[in-house]
Amino acid sequence: MTVARATLQREVTRRLTRAGVWDPEGDARALLDRFLGPDDAASAQAELERAVAEREERIPLEHIVGMALVDGATYTVGTGAFIPRAESTRIIELAAAPEILRRGGAVLDLCAGVGTLGIGIALRRPDARVTLIERDEVPMRYLRRNIARLLGSERSSVTAVQADLYETDARGLAPADVVVANAPYVPQDLRLLPEWAEHQPREALYGGGDGLDLIRRAVEVARTVLPAQGTLLLEHDRAQPEAVRALLEAQGFAEVQTVLDSAGETRITRAARR
Repeated sequence: MTVARATLQREVTRRLTRAGVWDPEGDARALLDRFLGPDDAASAQAELERAVAEREERIPLEHIVGMALVDGATYTVGTGAFIPRAESTRIIELAAAPEILRRGGAVLDLCAGVGTLGIGIALRRPDARVTLIERDEVPMRYLRRNIARLLGSERSSVTAVQADLYETDARGLAPADVVVANAPYVPQDLRLLPEWAEHQPREALYGGGDGLDLIRRAVEVARTVLPAQGTLLLEHDRAQPEAVRALLEAQGFAEVQTVLDSAGETRITRAARR
């Protein structure tokens, strides 16, 4: 790193710290890498200044750079779509494990967003048949784009379906060996950081009064499409494991386990269909 670049990175870090960004040094480094690169031309400097100003306004880093990295894959993201978390890698690892997903097995990804879970599983398991269901138009566009870019048009075993989970008759869905879901799980009255509260689509965040409305529906769908001993993997808030466990047990699921995500947080629950 040149002296000039190091000085610039310190200045960007200082500005982001003052703006209240939670990882100012990491974000400064990411912005310089994305917009400056090896080129210090005036046009690149102007692009960097625009990006830093947006981050000072607490626009999410991923929306500014147009991508999010999860499990080694870069997903295209943008305004109007939920930003995937790198910590979701653990749920992808679990779902793709051969002891959970048989060879040629079927995976159903509910509330798929930009496709992180389903595509991530397909990348690890090219033999799998993956269906991703997403309701909203904007994330659906990113989802299709990510399938084409990361998997290629020849992957006919990966299908994106635009549908409302509440209006979908689960009996009409194909059976699945594994169901994964990162449904909206934020309780309606929970206060969030500006990056989430102001710049993420509300419908991708909030799950009703207790945050579990969409998770309840995902469990109902999973109960219908999974065979006996089929696996359900849910992502949820770190404060919700006990509530999710109670919900699953009441719906007839067994072997309910809380699993740590890639950051060591209690954000994943695994269960088996009885």
